[in-house]
Amino acid sequence: MQVIYELSTEPKFLSQYYELREKCYRVDLKLATFDGSEEQQDRTGHILIARRGGTCIGGARIHNAASLLDTIPELELPSENSCVWERFCVDPKIRSTELARDFCSQLITHSRRLGFEYAVTLSSLLNARAYRQWHSALGVEFTISKKLHGIAAPQFAGLEHYLSFSTLQPENQMLQMAA
Repeated sequence: MQVIYELSTEPKFLSQYYELREKCYRVDLKLATFDGSEEQQDRTGHILIARRGGTCIGGARIHNAASLLDTIPELELPSENSCVWERFCVDPKIRSTELARDFCSQLITHSRRLGFEYAVTLSSLLNARAYRQWHSALGVEFTISKKLHGIAAPQFAGLEHYLSFSTLQPENQMLQMAA
């Protein structure tokens, strides 16, 4: 069955996404008490979901990076056209490099459609390297900038955090570069 990627406000899919991210973060990040339920940024941002039929198999949150960039001025990205990608998860039963790369492509495409030119992520070094690999396969530059300390939300305080960013290519450029 084909995977459909879409920005969703559908309660059924959002509920499935919140439940999936809770399960994934508890297992993958070993955060036994992680609460995946809706957060303020979910309500003010955009949720990109991947679904097969009526089942959400992955998701991520896209929202404006202004508040994050205010705390990291040396990054020098314009906050009005920069977004943050957060709470990325894919059902472990069907994870694959191809699915993750396709999801990354969709994050780029949907972020561009929302008017963003840059994307910022905070993640482990392992995840940052995976993002870089997926971006490279798409012909999009991805920079792992630096390790950050003391910037994480309380539930992530014990985890490493690397700041990474990319310049989002328009769809037509991305397709040409990957060809």
